Amino acid sequence: MNEKAISFFRYLAYALEIILLYVLGTTPNLLPELFGAKPTLLLCAALTAAIFEREIPAMIIGMVCGILIDLGYSNSIGLFTIVLTILCFAVGYAANNLVVTTFPNFLLFAFLAVGGIFMLYFLVRFVWAGVDDCWTYFMNHLLSRMIQTFLLSIPIYFLNSFIYHTLGNDE
Repeated sequence: MNEKAISFFRYLAYALEIILLYVLGTTPNLLPELFGAKPTLLLCAALTAAIFEREIPAMIIGMVCGILIDLGYSNSIGLFTIVLTILCFAVGYAANNLVVTTFPNFLLFAFLAVGGIFMLYFLVRFVWAGVDDCWTYFMNHLLSRMIQTFLLSIPIYFLNSFIYHTLGNDE
């Protein structure tokens, strides 16, 4: 097979993964809510795909996942879309030009990215909006969601690593 066909199947695999994770995450009573929240699986998919892909494909995957997160998980249209688009572009650039993409590096990146994105969401949606008792929401729902999302990014990292290395890269 030529490189274009291999790239097509790799991006098709990413698209199917995104659809599957969206359905898993947004279908009521399909995933259990642990400690009052479900993980944001699409955030895991965007972050792990950005590690392996170049800047523009990573940015597009981040934008699609951000739109779906905004539609399915949050009431803040645009926040996850903008943040994931910029973050995935930056990660795609850094992973291809600045740092070595190893599993420990991914763990550090995922920890910082998941924590930073959810803290930004909390600040914009609750603190700056002046919601009363916002720290109770943070402790009861958001902290659990952050931990679950980080932990589930590990198996999704290995899935995307398999997809990327099996279906070849563009270099």
